Amino acid sequence: MPSHQQDDSIGRRQSDNEELPEAPVSAHVKRTAQESFTPEAFVLRRSMPWAEGMTSGLMFVAFGHSFNSFEAQLKRMTGAEDSVVDAIFSFTRPVSGAYFWCPALKDGKLDLSPLGIQRS
Repeated sequence: MPSHQQDDSIGRRQSDNEELPEAPVSAHVKRTAQESFTPEAFVLRRSMPWAEGMTSGLMFVAFGHSFNSFEAQLKRMTGAEDSVVDAIFSFTRPVSGAYFWCPALKDGKLDLSPLGIQRS
């Protein structure tokens, strides 16, 4: 992909990581702008490259206080809301996914109260 097409797909310039104000609506940063959701869909996102033999990829991990933020962003990325698919899917292919829930600690013990379970 030429550099300008890569920049448009992500919505940032590779040269300086600046967000493109006139990026296409399909640009990844436009599709996943956390503050553009109602309610806002904030998650902490990180990625890590991996390789095993001749196979390689990018592992993407996100952390949030509920599954709602992940669902909102994934729906928008896939075009479920408005039929605009995230441009990142023009050159990537998700191969797996999973959700994990980690309960909080309260007074040094697991806090299962969000599940309606009270510990004695």
